[in-house]
Amino acid sequence: MGVIDTFRIKYGKYHLQKAVNSYPERNAIAVNLNEANSVALVYKISEEEDYIKVNKFMKYLKSEFGMKKLFFLGYWNDPKNEPSFLQTRLDFDYFSIKNLNWKGEPTGGNIDNFLNEQFDILIDLNDYFNVPLRYLIMKSPSKFKVGRFHEDNKPFFDLLIGKNEDGFEEYCNQLAKYLTMINKR
Repeated sequence: MGVIDTFRIKYGKYHLQKAVNSYPERNAIAVNLNEANSVALVYKISEEEDYIKVNKFMKYLKSEFGMKKLFFLGYWNDPKNEPSFLQTRLDFDYFSIKNLNWKGEPTGGNIDNFLNEQFDILIDLNDYFNVPLRYLIMKSPSKFKVGRFHEDNKPFFDLLIGKNEDGFEEYCNQLAKYLTMINKR
């Protein structure tokens, strides 16, 4: 990432903090994974292995919970090299650094489509603070937003699970465990 991109992300973090402080308060609706009709996953894809592990988690959600509407939105950070494995399909789309405005906020048709969709659960699979994905999470009309526990994540999520040190698979296991405990009667 170049100097300009680094500056844009730092500047974006500053503007994101201002935006989240002025964003209207949400009325979250906790949704059990067994009762969810739609789930969105967001994740920064750095290599093909990232794409594969998220797809593996998607297959698990479909088979274990009968999830009918499952969508994965990825963020690819290399504007010069968009690999062939990133092919848009019905349950997957991605955006890249080319789709960010000067504040690091994602823009474009696929972003608008994502933000027009009210998912029952929106899950951030990242283990660090990612400015473009935080903009999407903040603006999403999803009923219930879930992410990893970290102090910086509190304004963006309704439920925080695990911690940044947990590996991807451990975090996914915790998601499945705790999201099936919600509203159990």
